[in-house]
Amino acid sequence: MKNIQILLVEGEPIVGADLKDKLLEMGFGVIGPFSQGEKALDALSHATADLILMDIQLAGTWDGVETIHRILEKYKLPVIYLTNDSGADTFAKAKNTAPAAFMSKPFRTRDLKYTIELAIANSEKENKVAKPNSNHDNTFLLNDRLFIRTKDRMERVFFDDILWVEAEDYYSKIVTKETHIMLTQNLGKLSEVLENRPEFIRVHRSFIVNLKHVEQIRELYLHIGSKQIPLSKSSKEELMSRLKKI
Repeated sequence: MKNIQILLVEGEPIVGADLKDKLLEMGFGVIGPFSQGEKALDALSHATADLILMDIQLAGTWDGVETIHRILEKYKLPVIYLTNDSGADTFAKAKNTAPAAFMSKPFRTRDLKYTIELAIANSEKENKVAKPNSNHDNTFLLNDRLFIRTKDRMERVFFDDILWVEAEDYYSKIVTKETHIMLTQNLGKLSEVLENRPEFIRVHRSFIVNLKHVEQIRELYLHIGSKQIPLSKSSKEELMSRLKKI
């Protein structure tokens, strides 16, 4: 097994130093600890992590959940939350980021070790499932349409008819006014297919939208019909630039 690198983010420096020692004793590599989410995000620009251990109560401007939202806009990593607050509101907020686990403090060292190992194993399994097979591509492009392989036939979808594309676990779902079509490609692969179409932009790690159908843009969301789609802060400037060109 390779040396797993863990990004450690803990709001209390003393607790962070102790947790780092425990992780090193378990045989893991440790990046950090960091007490601020801003510094943790910056660390990922020059270090490679396999997993994030994230305290929810941090010292900086961002809390742990906000930090994870920002990290996941750029990096696909499994997350384990650590917290003194295991209330329903905190859990619901953290759940929106699809963490691998949520652990209440105090926890046993052995339980943490097992949780990390399971999160890494599940992440590696997901990556294998999601890896595209270049010899059996499921989409074919023409100037104004896609042809998508579904079971026993090829489905035609005009680019102008696509409202948005949504991540569904390891797959993608193309949504039009009339129907939706499931693809075995993940959203990252489909984003590459659509990268030369200026009307399509990835506005969140789970959504690509067709700007021709966007009806409202708010601070954190945009709307296509009755669908409210999350809008990441890092995508908003690019989105506004694209709108000027369409």
